[in-house]
Amino acid sequence: MLPTLKAEFRKLLTVRSTYLIAGLVTLLVAFISFLFEGWQLKPAALHDPNQLSGDVTGALGLTVFGAIVAILLVTHEYRYNTIMYTLTSSNSRSKVLLSKFIVVSLYAVLLTALIGTLAPVMSYLGVTAHGHTLAPQTLHYGSLAWRSLFYGWGYGMAGLIIAFLARNQVASIVALFVVPGIIEQLLGMWWLKHNSVYLPFSSLSQVLNGPATGSGMPTSSSLSSAKAAGVYIVYLVVGWVVAWYMFLKRDAN
Repeated sequence: MLPTLKAEFRKLLTVRSTYLIAGLVTLLVAFISFLFEGWQLKPAALHDPNQLSGDVTGALGLTVFGAIVAILLVTHEYRYNTIMYTLTSSNSRSKVLLSKFIVVSLYAVLLTALIGTLAPVMSYLGVTAHGHTLAPQTLHYGSLAWRSLFYGWGYGMAGLIIAFLARNQVASIVALFVVPGIIEQLLGMWWLKHNSVYLPFSSLSQVLNGPATGSGMPTSSSLSSAKAAGVYIVYLVVGWVVAWYMFLKRDAN
């Protein structure tokens, strides 16, 4: 297992896209947070005690780039026909799958932590640099941390599952944006209505944006963060079972 895991880490750390995407995300978060959420912050927002918490959850939309890295980690091998080297270098396909799961999980969590830390810091620096002062902030660190990390990790896992199912780079990236951005919205408007909160990416979004503490209750058309996380985990388990089965059977000869 250890040699397979090392090989997957080596693949992640020797591909330029890993660093390009991480660098791009860092620059985007720093620029947007400092300028728009800091320097140009409207006076009313300066008195919002949840402003910095909102900076964190708002910036985490960029964790989709972590899912793109997960997709590239898988689809590069199919695109350049190196997947057979990966399969023959290990005595178990399940070990290969588990190794990629671990590598992507670690990358997604680290990227999420970077975004979630950098966004409020740069926002605060922007406010201070402009000579303004934020109102005392209310930060529920424990709740914000687990919801943020779960959201980023969940997106990474979604990208990985999509990549294993599609095995095509372009198709996987398109699906990553089309499914939550178009398909789920259409299903919600035309068919599921209020039950659309149980769709995979809708439930993942509610983990991050649902009631953060016991002080608020979800509406009839929303889920609490904990319940939404449970719903999304069910989707992940089903997705991984299907991906694992197909990974074992495809190109078996």
